[in-house]
Amino acid sequence: MKKKTPDNTGKKYITKFTAKQQKFIDIYTSRYGELSATDCAIKAGYDRSSAHTRANELLDWRKSPDIVKAIDERQKSNREIWLVDKEKHLANLTRIQQEARAKGQYGVAGKMEELKGKVQGFYIDRNMTLTKEVTPDELNQKMKDMFPTREEYDLMYESMAKELYGVQDDLKKAEVEELEDKEAETELEKFLEDRERQRKP
Repeated sequence: MKKKTPDNTGKKYITKFTAKQQKFIDIYTSRYGELSATDCAIKAGYDRSSAHTRANELLDWRKSPDIVKAIDERQKSNREIWLVDKEKHLANLTRIQQEARAKGQYGVAGKMEELKGKVQGFYIDRNMTLTKEVTPDELNQKMKDMFPTREEYDLMYESMAKELYGVQDDLKKAEVEELEDKEAETELEKFLEDRERQRKP
């Protein structure tokens, strides 16, 4: 279906856009980030059932190049207003801090003071995340560097097991090992007795 061009005959000023299109541009650029494109189309007067489709058409440069161009030009001027520099940022934080203090919101005022300090570099966050592929050989070497002897590694492994599973499990394990040792000792004694009997004539 071919799009109708606006009828500008008899009008004082020639416009490229219909009233709904102009309203969409105004709302979309002034409420950018607050409203979705569909919400902007509904507020501009498009039918709720087709607003999503209309919004997509209005923002598609192939279907509505003039509208997209008008939105881009408006957004360029908005970006200059939105652009945050250090002085403007500090001024906003100070204003919020003063308003919060006047309302007795000392927690907010304190937070603003902290943020002002961060902007000026008084606080340093020392969070660092490093990601690196480690080969199995490198991992083994790092473990050997951390635990130079087998005894140190076993102690670490044992303390981790205690931390994860508690001391009770270690005691049970020790009891089981002791029982197994006794059983093995008993079996060995029986074996030696049987062997001794077999050797006797």
